[in-house]
Amino acid sequence: MKKLRIFLQIIIGVAIIIYILMKLDFREVISVLGNTNLLFFLLACFSYLCLNFILSSRLFYLLTKIGYRVKFPKVFFSHMGGMVVGDITPGRSGYFLTPPILKKNAGVRITDGMACIFAPQAVEFILKVAGAVAALVFISRISDINRNFIISALVGVILLMVVGVLMLIISWKSENISSAFLSKIPYLRNFTENLASFKERNIGIKGSAGAIILLSMTGWFFAAMQWFFIGKAIGLNLSYFTFFLLHPLITILMFIPVSPAGLGLMEGGVIVVFSFFGIPSAQGLAFSVLVRVSILLVDLLGLKSVLTASK
Repeated sequence: MKKLRIFLQIIIGVAIIIYILMKLDFREVISVLGNTNLLFFLLACFSYLCLNFILSSRLFYLLTKIGYRVKFPKVFFSHMGGMVVGDITPGRSGYFLTPPILKKNAGVRITDGMACIFAPQAVEFILKVAGAVAALVFISRISDINRNFIISALVGVILLMVVGVLMLIISWKSENISSAFLSKIPYLRNFTENLASFKERNIGIKGSAGAIILLSMTGWFFAAMQWFFIGKAIGLNLSYFTFFLLHPLITILMFIPVSPAGLGLMEGGVIVVFSFFGIPSAQGLAFSVLVRVSILLVDLLGLKSVLTASK
């Protein structure tokens, strides 16, 4: 049943991509990709690498806060392993397999590793919600937005906010409530029996909320820089500030568990949002393709960690 569900999700993602391509002139997309400025694309990859350096630094910092003395390279490559699994799983949920990789590479208990990524991910979701709302306000002031788009975007924003708040409840509130909810979540239900240890570790992490927010915002800066350089690579005339706001609005689609990492959904979202700025659909699709490629190229740094842990 699980394999069938994964297969169906892949089919859905591919079907959306095919539908988008049928609406476009594929030769125009190829033309845009063929004229990509390699220097700007490499700068985008470097920016994304910096983003992952910040996120793994957050994980490293929290591990040290709860008493671990681990080497940063082991944490970094474990984080990258989680990222590469997230690239091929619905809603990027595969990133929550980082703790088993950490256990294999650095000897970190799975519940401790989960504690160090769970609440920070919840904070990151809430920051994305704030950024997405700001983006909607920004776009509405410079362009006429379709009402259906606003409704769809708000639904996504509300759902992500709910997920973020529930994750914080699981981390910091009553154990009975947390156990009942956690047992229903794929990838996480196996941790219910260790929830007491998980919550104990979160006591130390909760006091680091300020550092979590600061590091998450720094990561957002580099994520927007990645998009800015990819825009430059294909000749888009959008400011860094615009990409800074658009990034959380569009990447929310990657967390919808319909297809692997929002395959097709993000591409469609880019095309729609970019159209408000007068950007042709071919450039929008080319942009999303380059975003995917840059992410995969960098995340492959974690492939060895995944293969080692899988043994």
